[in-house]
Amino acid sequence: MKPSVVATLGAIVFAVLLAAYLFAYATTVRDPVEWKSGDLIVQDSKVADVLPLFGGDGSGITHIGIVDVRDGRAVVIEAAEKVVETPVYTYLGRGKDKAYSIYRLTALNEKQREAVAAAARRQLGKPNDYFLRRSWDQLYSSELVRLAYSDIGFDLGRLQRLGKAGGDMTKVRSQFSRKWEANVDCQKRRFDSEQCWAMMIKQEVVTPASIVADAHMTKIFEVKAPTNAITLTSMTGKKTEPGAAP
Repeated sequence: MKPSVVATLGAIVFAVLLAAYLFAYATTVRDPVEWKSGDLIVQDSKVADVLPLFGGDGSGITHIGIVDVRDGRAVVIEAAEKVVETPVYTYLGRGKDKAYSIYRLTALNEKQREAVAAAARRQLGKPNDYFLRRSWDQLYSSELVRLAYSDIGFDLGRLQRLGKAGGDMTKVRSQFSRKWEANVDCQKRRFDSEQCWAMMIKQEVVTPASIVADAHMTKIFEVKAPTNAITLTSMTGKKTEPGAAP
């Protein structure tokens, strides 16, 4: 075979292989960061069962989960309909406008990270606490995070009365009104809807927004919502770390 023909065939084969590689690279799902156990992911979740009345605090954050890395595979432990383990990309895909932010407590060593994830994993199977009650028998998303980090001595977030969290509570009240009769505390007291709501807004809760606003937490990556939407950055006022999404 003539050298020119061999060169031409070689070039064609190389081009085909290069095109296949570029296509595979472009269509492969890649992790936004090198995941570490204990990382926190916040979003405005589209799943109704995991929106336990946090929509009224004005932050744009309604849900938070803890990353657990095992054998190179990352999952998110979250309080959804119950505390479950969710594949990380399933979790990320549930965010409104596909927006999310990843936070990390950078001072932790590997043993501490594993301890946080293990503490969260021990809660698997517990039901979601839709009404944000002060009980460890049921857990809402940020309560799960606070509990897991308390296992290594970090008191993340701050407790505040739901009625003083800020933001528009109209939608929250409407959501509450549809389900208030399932509130165990109101059932015990034989409260009507108005009495139940009055009790509800006096409860102290820890919000997902207060967890990531803690001085110990650093935002390491972000996918923003459209410009006209509330962004996670505007909530915290923290600068994005180098290497994060612009």
